[in-house]
Amino acid sequence: MIALITADKIKTTNWSGGLTSELFIFPTNSSYKELNFDFRLSTATIEVDTSSFTPLPGVKRTLMVLDGTLELHNKNEHSTILNQYETDQFLGDWETISYGQVIDFNLMIKAPNLTGSMRHLILGKKKSIDLTCEKHAFIYIYKGSIQIQNETLTGGEAIYFDSSEQISIFAENNATLIYVSIF
Repeated sequence: MIALITADKIKTTNWSGGLTSELFIFPTNSSYKELNFDFRLSTATIEVDTSSFTPLPGVKRTLMVLDGTLELHNKNEHSTILNQYETDQFLGDWETISYGQVIDFNLMIKAPNLTGSMRHLILGKKKSIDLTCEKHAFIYIYKGSIQIQNETLTGGEAIYFDSSEQISIFAENNATLIYVSIF
């Protein structure tokens, strides 16, 4: 299965500290509120100086800062400062407080048999890259535009793959991507 996530398919809602946009949830009939998903990908804005993260029991979280600097404090666990494109992993069971106003990218994994990783890729204009996808792969276009699988995607859009395969990405102009692998 290949799923294009265009702007009209993204659900944006308010939360106590800003906005969150659910990009993809798997299985597709699952619900974030019911916590019955295997994994979920989203972006969020933190528009307040201090924010308490929503408790998510049983969820493994990976957070990447897309814009800004974020100080994360996981009570009785660890604290870190994240700059642009840096990540931190923590459990949704932990009491987490953040300091700083940012835009972030989130991977939440509920299925105990899955793990994931994310990294950012910067492609210059007219450059390309080949990626080998794992069991589940997700590419979020943060900035710029790309061609992939005969489709053109621009900033804020994404594509999801659910099979191991080689994919080629061509940057029409300078592009910043977030590549997520879930296996």
